[in-house]
Parts: sequence; structure tokens; C-alpha cells
Amino acid sequence: MDTPPTDDRRTTTAPATDDRFSVPLRGVAVDPETRCAHWDSAVDVVALRFGCCETYYPCDACHDAATDHEAEPWPRDRFDEAAVLCGACGATLTAREYLDGDSEGQSPSGNRAPPDDGEAQRAAGSRERPDDDACPRCDAAFNPGCRAHRDRYFEV
Repeated sequence: MDTPPTDDRRTTTAPATDDRFSVPLRGVAVDPETRCAHWDSAVDVVALRFGCCETYYPCDACHDAATDHEAEPWPRDRFDEAAVLCGACGATLTAREYLDGDSEGQSPSGNRAPPDDGEAQRAAGSRERPDDDACPRCDAAFNPGCRAHRDRYFEV
């Protein structure tokens, strides 16, 4: 584990959800910022909503451990709905916001993400580039390695 051990980790399995979060969330040894037993570095502060059960999990291994069904990624036709939780600030992001904010700067369609009104504001903030892997609300860093397996979480 990269983060200091704490007594505030919880394991929650279906049908229960973790009452510390504003969204239905389950997982294995989850801390208050959504780090889990599987992914526990300072930048592992994202929980993702699965299409199969409408519930958020810090990772697909947490989903598999906490449910009795096969994981299904968030459907492409629902990319404008909340599907990502920032564990640092508690903001929910749409799949599109999250995917457009990764450092590849690609939209879910594979095209360069178009600038939006918030991009200039984010660029003026503490990040050097507006397309860093970070929460667009609080600027908390997200794990850039998650891009390598985004197909587990989002229909691409």
C-alpha cells in the first residue's frame, strides 16, 4: 500500500452500499477517498459506475469481489450521465468529462476533445496543462495508468 494504513477502511458487498459516499458504492477495504485493497496510491481516488448494477466501485476487482454477476462497462449512450466519483472532493463526473480529461486529450469517439468553457478556467488553475489526469472540480490527480484499461469501465 502506498497510503498510510488507517482504521477507516470498509468492505461493502451487495446489496449494501458504503454510507460515507453520496452515491451507491461498494468495494474491498475502501478508504474515505475511494482507494481500495487493489489500487491504493495517492492518485487512486476515482470510483466508477458499472452499467450492470448502476453502482460505483474503485476498480473492476472490487466489483468482482462484491457482486455475484459479471461486470458490464458504462454504456456509450449514457456518457452524459454521472459515472465517475472523485474520491477527493466527492464530485460526480459524466463519463464524457472523465474521458475527455485524460492526458491523451481524446474524447470517447477518439477525436481530440473540443475546448469547453471550463477548459480555460482549468488552464488558468494550478495545473500546467488543461488535459492532465485530474478532477476538473478540485484538481486532485487521477491515476494516468487507468487509461490502459478504460474498456473495462466504459463502452469504447
